Amino acid sequence: MFTVHVGPLTRKRYDQGARVLRVEAIVHNVRALRCGRSVEKLSIMLAQLQRMAIDFLNVVQAAHSSFFDDGALDTLSEPTHRGTRRLAGVDLQKPRMRSVSAAVVALAAQPGGFTTEELAAKTRALWTDRPGPYTARHAAYDLAKLRGKALVERMDKTRRYRVHPVGIRTLAGLLILREKIIKPVLAGARGLHPGRPPKTIHPLDLHDLNLQRELHRTFQTLAIAA
Repeated sequence: MFTVHVGPLTRKRYDQGARVLRVEAIVHNVRALRCGRSVEKLSIMLAQLQRMAIDFLNVVQAAHSSFFDDGALDTLSEPTHRGTRRLAGVDLQKPRMRSVSAAVVALAAQPGGFTTEELAAKTRALWTDRPGPYTARHAAYDLAKLRGKALVERMDKTRRYRVHPVGIRTLAGLLILREKIIKPVLAGARGLHPGRPPKTIHPLDLHDLNLQRELHRTFQTLAIAA
């Protein structure tokens, strides 16, 4: 069971391996739907809950099949323009932008989008070693950079934003690639003699070890390692 809580709203997905059994959208307090509480509003409530479930599935699908187009690593870090305003690129090598991107992916499943204040709060929670305060003003600037890359879009004329499916796939793919594959493999490739191996080794650790060994051989072939 995969559960996401957002205030009085809950989304659940029950699966069995590769098969999804059912998806639920639950409201613990109907005030959160902002459509009234009378029985006459029941059809509107059900429509909103259905929309929540569909949006939730779209976000999960986009994150699950995360990928990025050819050249994304180069073009993301390049500056963009919004009107006459020049904006810096999205550089995931910087801790601040990496934390903001992770916060955006985390807020993608939130019903009704998110505000700059919510983005700032989520970024502060993820960026624990930040050198100074991170406010809504900082979040607004970083959000403008993501909008410049068409990864995030504004919801009509409101002050709320949502992540485009391509944005979810791109940011999730780059973050997973950097944090879950490149970093552990490169960290272990520096020393291939960690000592006596444990009696039991996790399959993921075994894959990392094989990748490290092959990467070390690649370094030798390229003459960039002893």
